[in-house]
Amino acid sequence: MTYYIMAATNVGGEVLDERTVLAVPDLVEVTAFGDESRTNYVSVVDERDLTTVYGRDAGGAWSVVAAGVDDETAEEVRLWFDLTQHYGFQTPGSDAETGHPLDGVSTPEDEQMPAERAIRLVVERIQARGLDYPVQGLVADRFKAGWSVYAPVDIDDSDPMAFRDMPVGRSVFLVSDAGRIKETSSSIPPPAAEGMFTAEEAYVRRPLAGENSMADLWNEAMRLDSASDGPLAIASFTIDTPDEAIAERASALLAPITQQVAQLGPPGWDRFSAVFSFTVGAEVAQLQFWSGNQVTDARVPEQIALLVRRQRHLAARMPAGPWWRLLLSVNIGAGTGAQLSTDYDYGDRPFPDDHLLAADHYRDDLAAYPRPHTPAWLTEHIANADKPAPRTTPPATGAKPQNQPLPSQASDARPAAVAPHNIASPSGDPSNPMASPRPSRPGTVPRLDTTADWTRLQADPQTITYGKKSIALDQVEWVSYTATQVAEKRFLFPTFYQNYWTFHVGQYPYYSGHKVAVSFSKGGRHAEQPQGWTFLINLSKQYLEPRLLDDLITRVRRGETITVAGSVEFSQDGIACTKPRFSLPWASISPPTLHNGIVSIHQTGVEKPVVTAPLSHPNAVLIPDLFNALAP
Repeated sequence: MTYYIMAATNVGGEVLDERTVLAVPDLVEVTAFGDESRTNYVSVVDERDLTTVYGRDAGGAWSVVAAGVDDETAEEVRLWFDLTQHYGFQTPGSDAETGHPLDGVSTPEDEQMPAERAIRLVVERIQARGLDYPVQGLVADRFKAGWSVYAPVDIDDSDPMAFRDMPVGRSVFLVSDAGRIKETSSSIPPPAAEGMFTAEEAYVRRPLAGENSMADLWNEAMRLDSASDGPLAIASFTIDTPDEAIAERASALLAPITQQVAQLGPPGWDRFSAVFSFTVGAEVAQLQFWSGNQVTDARVPEQIALLVRRQRHLAARMPAGPWWRLLLSVNIGAGTGAQLSTDYDYGDRPFPDDHLLAADHYRDDLAAYPRPHTPAWLTEHIANADKPAPRTTPPATGAKPQNQPLPSQASDARPAAVAPHNIASPSGDPSNPMASPRPSRPGTVPRLDTTADWTRLQADPQTITYGKKSIALDQVEWVSYTATQVAEKRFLFPTFYQNYWTFHVGQYPYYSGHKVAVSFSKGGRHAEQPQGWTFLINLSKQYLEPRLLDDLITRVRRGETITVAGSVEFSQDGIACTKPRFSLPWASISPPTLHNGIVSIHQTGVEKPVVTAPLSHPNAVLIPDLFNALAP
């Protein structure tokens, strides 16, 4: 007789309740059992001793976390899920009295990074990305997993709530002892931000289950030995895990990673391909799904990147060292089921440009994970970064830059990312990007090379490239960009503020034409707008929107009727719209207004607008300038 064991557990795997069932329980049964047991986790073990882990997320919904895995992998994914959904809360079934499994993991003293090194890494990050942040006088405060690096302000150190006096939304850089940098905000209480960062590092670097047991045995043996009156009986103790066991544990994590990635695809997909290009300090992920001949790009969220980071750390203990790229692909064939293909790329051949990271990231990774062999091309890539860049003759002031050598962002950090007048400062309103931009410094060509949501982003006055998609600015027919903030109930805080910035450019038809869509996201009530987003808007204001505006104005003056924002029509006679239906002459229209990312058009003397257009709609950002140019 076939039976299944359904167990309600806490995050550490301790069984709180258990029952035997004769059929595979469905999600409704699992949910009822988990709710009844007041826990966040239910495991179902089949006759092959393979486990399916179910978890309740921060919003209370149950889902499959991992299917058909062994006990140790089930432990890995429970900890990962708990870290991303519940860490910091005392939730039902959590280890409120005994502590969380990740709380006791610490960094050995001899592996701590010096404070000077942490500050230098942050300075390099600020300069490479052209961030509007001081690089002089930075200080580093030690916490459990590394250093908190920031520009100091004068506050009362005796006040435990002094962090409230720091400038809201000011960036704080958390640097792990391995070299990972996480940019957070001063609007998040430091203990909470550092606690979460420490837990993330603890999860990635925690010993395997068997090594934990051996370490506990060693600690107990040393305690008993030190309590005896005689000389120490144990002179040395070595915990040695066979390479085969390490490889097995690293390989076992690929299944839940693949299962999590598969959930990101559109309904009915039949194939996907994922590439993760990681070092300790930088990460790029690219993901594409196929539904027949239809290709869809998808963003890999930070939660899955954390699980991949853990897998790479385990793989780093194999003789070949950590992979530079992890390639996953799944193909669902007719009648053959899903076929998974995986590949560890150790750099035998040079990486594609959109997977290649900056040389400093590889240098830091080699320091964190020494390896016996580095590919010759990668050694050359690192060495070339230390050579001074050749000087180029800048174009004459006012000349349109065409096919000129472009300086790197690091060598000309700020001009490309100077916020135009329309871009609000962190203390202003980021949803009103409308006024004229501030010009770049004469003689410079703006260029951006960074990542946005794990995908490489490059931009200059000729082209914008995001991942595998690229578009020439002189071929762009519409532009849109937005900044929004959403308040959510999430872990760590009663209210979690998440900010989203978008920048889209493309060709008509709007829904099916070629386009490049860039997205940024960042937590914090007063989060600073991403420099990449600022750069793109500055680029649009200087090199794209003037051309689009001139073209639309010329067409109207020629007698044509043009459409912007999807439904707003401009003609020589005035403005009209099909939904809501209206037609107004220029004399009866007030100048458009912008508030909270919405352009409003009013009939003169009427408070309620006749039509509104979000800045996310194509060319809605041009409406005020069109009115100013066409209204008599």
